[in-house]
This record gives sequence, structure tokens and C-alpha cells, in this order.
Amino acid sequence: MKKFDLETLKKLRKGNDTYCRYITIDNNNDTIEVYLKENRDSYQETIIYLNTPIKKRLMYDKQTLNVVKEIESFYDCIIGFRREYDKKGKLLEEIDTDEPYKFSWKDLVEKMKMEYNIDLMDFKDQIKKSNLVSSLSRNAQAMKYCITLPCEFTPHGAREQRFEIDATTGKTISHIGNSGKINF
Repeated sequence: MKKFDLETLKKLRKGNDTYCRYITIDNNNDTIEVYLKENRDSYQETIIYLNTPIKKRLMYDKQTLNVVKEIESFYDCIIGFRREYDKKGKLLEEIDTDEPYKFSWKDLVEKMKMEYNIDLMDFKDQIKKSNLVSSLSRNAQAMKYCITLPCEFTPHGAREQRFEIDATTGKTISHIGNSGKINF
């Protein structure tokens, strides 16, 4: 069971700060940035996989230091399993947040890369191509992904590109770009 690393927080925070951050390499050889924070009644850990839009957030009980909540996100989308535990670390609830989406967020990454040359997983590539994703969300009621990317201003053109992708079939519903709206 995962416990909060209180020693690292105490060692790395400065003065009366309630937080600290550091960069390290995890067990999968990924470079990650870790934020540790003390709240009034809990501790929080945020793990950012560098150069990607993936974040993992964990909340810990302040007395037992056991994890009580765990989520992972891809941009603004909660992905994977959302888990809640009691103070002793016993699993209370586990929800597969990807289950309603036949066309997964990983499928979306592939589609955007293959059809639009936009790598949703690589921030450096997005910056180099001037198409950094400013927002990506998914809606379970409408079953669609919505992606917004700023783009260079062109006279009489849009200042951003917007995509709506069907989260069941993976088909592009609409794409608004410099040349206007294109419905599919």
C-alpha cells in the first residue's frame, strides 16, 4: 500500500512552505516531477510525467499517511481507474473512467497523430509545430472529445483549431480551423 513520503516533504520544503517539488526518474525509467503538499486535513502528491499531458494525483490521510484517493488525468480528462480507500488503505470504490468510451483516449492520440499530424502526447513537438493543445476534454453525455489548439492568426481566419471527435466511433464530427468549419 502506498504511503505519503512525509520525510521528503520535510526535507525539501523551504521555511514555512506547505509544499515542495523535485524531479526524479521512476521505476519505469520515466522522468517525473513530483509535488508534495500539506493541506489542513490531508497530504497531496501530484506526479507529472514530463513532456506529456499525463498527471497522477494522490490524496493521503494525514494521520495514517495511507493513500485515500487516486486519479490519473490526460489533459482535462480523468482516465483509467479512480480509486477511493479508507484510512487503513482498504479499497472502497474503483471506477473505470474509460469504460463508457469505445474510442479510447489512446485511440484519440493515434487518430490525431495519423490524420492531423498533432502529437497529443508530446509537448515539445506541439511547441515546435506551434500547435500546443490548450484544452482537451471528453463528455460522457454527448460521447465526444473536444480539442482546442491556438494557431497563428491569419486574416479572416480562426485564431484556434477546434476538433470534435465521436468517442464511440472515432469519427471527426467537426474541425474548425483557419479555413472555417468543416463538418464530417
